[in-house]
Amino acid sequence: MECFDTHIHSEGKGIHELRAMVKRGVKRAVSCAFYPLAPSAPETVIDMFRKLMSFEVKRANKAGMKLYPAIGVHPRCIPPEYRKVLSFMERCSPTAFGEIGLESAGSLEIEVLTAQLELAKKMDVPCIIHTPRKNKEEITIKILEILEKVGFPEELAVVDHANGRVVSDITDAGYWAGLTVQPGKLSKNEVKEIVETYGFERFLLNSDTGFSDEELFAVSDTVDYLSSHFGKEVEKLAYRNAEKFLRV
Repeated sequence: MECFDTHIHSEGKGIHELRAMVKRGVKRAVSCAFYPLAPSAPETVIDMFRKLMSFEVKRANKAGMKLYPAIGVHPRCIPPEYRKVLSFMERCSPTAFGEIGLESAGSLEIEVLTAQLELAKKMDVPCIIHTPRKNKEEITIKILEILEKVGFPEELAVVDHANGRVVSDITDAGYWAGLTVQPGKLSKNEVKEIVETYGFERFLLNSDTGFSDEELFAVSDTVDYLSSHFGKEVEKLAYRNAEKFLRV
């Protein structure tokens, strides 16, 4: 079945790896902005966005993959004078803002997330929102509080890297939940348990593959696994929900 990986970091993968993903069914993907060091200047982040929106899109196309760029200030990558980055984002037309979110929920992280959500609301841009491995429940609740305070449209936010402990909080609030299949996040069977309980309507599937050794085929393998249990219903998780959320 054709698959849509809703969160990768294509810059961390070689073209042969992207081509292998395509051969296994991942024909489309969102590549999220992430800089693996603390940026020393806002221009560093801006140039990363420029590379993602041009060079990475062309490189993925050579591998046979349709790549949708998402730009945003990750909570672990906040540069000085970050508002210069937001000014650049306002002049762009990205598929989404991402990944943005909270890591430790410090005051600067909250300020930067709030500013990006306000901009996304103004521009009518979907947002891919990071939640951390540590203190996931507590920080997810904080993210939901910020979304509510901003008055952010429910259909434009996916709270990503969700697990079984926070899924109901996210979906009860009306937002999309991102299911990331990789060691330390979710297994194929945990995804199966979640959709058995909550259905397929408000979930997006991704691998978060990028700069580390995450499984390239997490999405296609999970879709194949779920297909044997749920049949065509899995199309929603494979690609239809992604098309709806991203409006592509």
